[in-house]
Amino acid sequence: MQSLEYLIARRTAQSDSQSRTSVMSRIATVTVALAMAAMILTLAVVQGFRRQIYADLSGFGADIRIVDVATLSGTDKSIPLSSDLLQRVAATDGVAWVAPYVATEGMAKCGDNVVGLQLKGVGTSYNTEWWQSRLVEGALPDFEAAQRGRQMLLSRKTASQLGIGVGDRVEMLFVEDNRPRRDAFKVVGLYHTGFEEMDRVVALCDERDVRREVTIADDRVSGYDVAIADGYQVDDVAAALDEEIFQQAGQDEGFVSTLAATLQMRHPVIFDWMQAHTVIARVVIIIMMVVLLFNMAAAMLIMVFDRIGMIGALKALGLRTAAIRRIFLYRAALIFVRGAVWGNLIGGVLALVQWQWQVIRLDPTGYMLSVLPIDIGWWWLWLNVGSFAVAIVVMLLPSVVVAGIKPERTLRYKL
Repeated sequence: MQSLEYLIARRTAQSDSQSRTSVMSRIATVTVALAMAAMILTLAVVQGFRRQIYADLSGFGADIRIVDVATLSGTDKSIPLSSDLLQRVAATDGVAWVAPYVATEGMAKCGDNVVGLQLKGVGTSYNTEWWQSRLVEGALPDFEAAQRGRQMLLSRKTASQLGIGVGDRVEMLFVEDNRPRRDAFKVVGLYHTGFEEMDRVVALCDERDVRREVTIADDRVSGYDVAIADGYQVDDVAAALDEEIFQQAGQDEGFVSTLAATLQMRHPVIFDWMQAHTVIARVVIIIMMVVLLFNMAAAMLIMVFDRIGMIGALKALGLRTAAIRRIFLYRAALIFVRGAVWGNLIGGVLALVQWQWQVIRLDPTGYMLSVLPIDIGWWWLWLNVGSFAVAIVVMLLPSVVVAGIKPERTLRYKL
């Protein structure tokens, strides 16, 4: 059953359609719509950047990487390949899978085209599901072949720079201990992520091929990639892995300088860049909320002053001040809901268009991604609920004006 205050609020909203109050109400509704649309698009883009960049970084190098501490400063240093550590890590809560890898850097050359590449070598124990999902042509290297095949999964961007495609061979030049080494790899597949900062430098190969190029011993690896299971915090899992590594170091001195490095530890500049965008998004949301609230407060004050006669009559009839204030709060709620519906519709349609057709393209040099990312999640609901709650709470202040209106002084006004 609808309350008396709500019924009066709806009736006055309808009767005000031809009055001066209507103009301000429409302005407030448009302001709410534009503010909500702006906030939705801002959060959709910022969350899209965070989700897409994190997903790509974790795909290239897993959520956590167990490496020698020197690797974080850019100096590649191998660590022992230990079945004991693999068992310890795999048994840790929150770990989805763990696998060793071997990596090296070299120069890829085809004709006059030359690019720098990091070859990441993995074996049969490595989970290549992410790589498979980014495959656009060809296939992954055959990690289960009886003999190494010198196969390479190259990014579509790098293949374009080299002027080659699937089935072509690319010459690789490696330098180890000031001694150059050449080898030819066959491109068996092309992948694409849109994260061109990584696309143009990373190639996936068979672990056996990479070992041959860097002459690393069979009992050593560049590190261990660790993926965490859904629902676990990466920092908590990393702390637990550090404990396991510490215990392993007591048995094997080769792990003394080893640690579990999260993506943020390995890519601090990228995470700082994302944090800067998060701060900008917060500023935009605050500005939009201030504009929204200011216009709604102005609309409510005009509604109150335009209905002074009605307020006096209602008080004279015995209606409490609190009930009259609720009438105008209902009016404010109706304005917000109407504007929020339009704002969600506008923001949702624009976000859907970008998500579906990728209309807005980006310069990967400055934004790392080639397409403006969009992410929709539960934050959409919380944004609407939170904005509504804040708007109604703030509207309590202008509604206080109702308390100062005296029936004996206002009944001469037109109801």
